[in-house]
Amino acid sequence: MKNRMYLSMLLCVLAGMSAAGVVPGRLRCELRDNPLGINTAKPRLTWEMTSEQRGQVQTAWQVLAAASAEALGQDKGDLWDSGKRQGSQAAGIVYDGKAPALGQRCYWKVRIWDRDGKASDWSEAAWWEMGPRSENDWQAKWI
Repeated sequence: MKNRMYLSMLLCVLAGMSAAGVVPGRLRCELRDNPLGINTAKPRLTWEMTSEQRGQVQTAWQVLAAASAEALGQDKGDLWDSGKRQGSQAAGIVYDGKAPALGQRCYWKVRIWDRDGKASDWSEAAWWEMGPRSENDWQAKWI
């Protein structure tokens, strides 16, 4: 009876370890959550990694950016697909995709790889909206 209890406990621990991994979250653009009026063509993207395992690290990352939530939901990065990039950097990743138009909303998500080379699921989607980048973008008249 005692051996069965220990075996059950061991199986629970092992199941929890294999299901853990890493999870990307708290996506931000220019250090803000879903910001409006970003006025740089190459905003900086940031995320945080969480894990239930001690000593877990991010070893690689991939960002997808799309012009619509639907495209992003289908894992289509029509604005930018960074491809898998090696590294632990998760702050200040410079967007290197197609230049979004004034007022365009850009949807993005990220996945990361852990110390064992396992990819996480994609993060929840986040977005930013482009604002005017120069005086020529303003279309107003004095009243």
